[in-house]
Amino acid sequence: MSKQLDEGLQMNDLKYLVDDTIHIDEFNSKMGQASDVVTLSFKVKDLMPATDLVSFLENGYDFVLDADVSTGEIRDNERLVFVEVQRRPGIFKYVSEMLDDLNHLTGIDRSSWKFRWYKSNDYIAMNEENFEKFVPLTAEGYEKSIEEFNKVKSDTKKLNNDIEEIKKLSGIN
Repeated sequence: MSKQLDEGLQMNDLKYLVDDTIHIDEFNSKMGQASDVVTLSFKVKDLMPATDLVSFLENGYDFVLDADVSTGEIRDNERLVFVEVQRRPGIFKYVSEMLDDLNHLTGIDRSSWKFRWYKSNDYIAMNEENFEKFVPLTAEGYEKSIEEFNKVKSDTKKLNNDIEEIKKLSGIN
């Protein structure tokens, strides 16, 4: 029987193992309602580094409600690490602190982190201005943002269908 030796993470222990992109509110919370909890997810290469990261996050920050590793791989040896924090104004301060600390473990410079919110396709720079512009900081803001996102998505789908119908009727297709 083998026993894991847990000596804690050292500088650069997760270098080249954690992706510099974060998905926010893409996955459902286990700790509460989506309107009350922000979920962050990181891609990590391999199960052991992902498990180490979860342990680091859960034990290192009192604002982290929960952290967990995906049960399955998302690609060859890639796992997701989920982090849940309470949705509230000023949350960027906590996320920023976490990313500053992750710099020591991953070698990812603070200015290199990017994120995307919910089901958006675009990654943007992780800074306070962008974070507070795109990530809802209150339950009410979350509900409103989800409604607006889904309306835009629905309107875009309808517009694309209308364009296809026009092409079809005009013989362009």
